[in-house]
Amino acid sequence: MTDEERLCKFEEMLDAVRSERQTVSATLEDLRVQNKVKTATYQQLFARKMTLGSMLALYERYGLWNEEET
Repeated sequence: MTDEERLCKFEEMLDAVRSERQTVSATLEDLRVQNKVKTATYQQLFARKMTLGSMLALYERYGLWNEEET
């Protein structure tokens, strides 16, 4: 894999992580409005949101992404 291909794959992955975090956040908000915060689905999505946030924090720590720029 060339450096250019590798960079392209990284960009795709970063976009996928950001997109999934937005989708999960929206779903969590919908569940919150329905007062379903104690459901297994809510708890699993909340854990997923935290995992995605941790991934983005690592990207930010290494200077690969800045949330303020997006």
